[in-house]
Amino acid sequence: MLPFARTSLSVRRKSVAIFIMLALVAALCSELAWSSSGLPRIDVKTLGLLAKQRPVIVLFRHAERCDRSDNPCLSDKTGITLSGAQAARALGKTFSANIKEYDLYSSSAVRTIQSASWFSGGKKLTVDKNMLSCGRDIYRAMNNIISRSPDKNVVIFTHNHCLSRIAEDKRGANVDPDYLDGLVMHADKGRLFLDGRLAAR
Repeated sequence: MLPFARTSLSVRRKSVAIFIMLALVAALCSELAWSSSGLPRIDVKTLGLLAKQRPVIVLFRHAERCDRSDNPCLSDKTGITLSGAQAARALGKTFSANIKEYDLYSSSAVRTIQSASWFSGGKKLTVDKNMLSCGRDIYRAMNNIISRSPDKNVVIFTHNHCLSRIAEDKRGANVDPDYLDGLVMHADKGRLFLDGRLAAR
């Protein structure tokens, strides 16, 4: 074979390899994007697929706080706003369309209890006061919840500083979660792993 022909064939092979690589990257990016915090962004459909492989743990920040808003309160001033409740319900409907079965928990704060209740539309809620603590004890609290819901998907409504702490501790990521933002985790042999940030809205 002539040197020119060999070079031309080599260039074509490299071009095909690059094309295939770009196609794979594009396919992955359509399912799993990356947030500005450096955490993978997981959409709800992808979350549903993950939940078919293993139980998932989703931690949500509560909905809009009434005491930090000019919007009308749902009821208690230490709870959430009416618009926050409606946003939680809309999020719950989207979530339940992809993950129908899950156990629901919240911290003992009024705002997390209300958020979880509106999210689920009446599903049984277990209140766990230990989810108020966002130091290292949060992992003990989460493992306790998982032990009460073995082999089940778990949804926990908690607080922004809890999500920030977990993101920094598990992935070195700087996360400042907005209302109803979520993190996706899973447990394996007693250890908790952060998979990414939920892109549900």
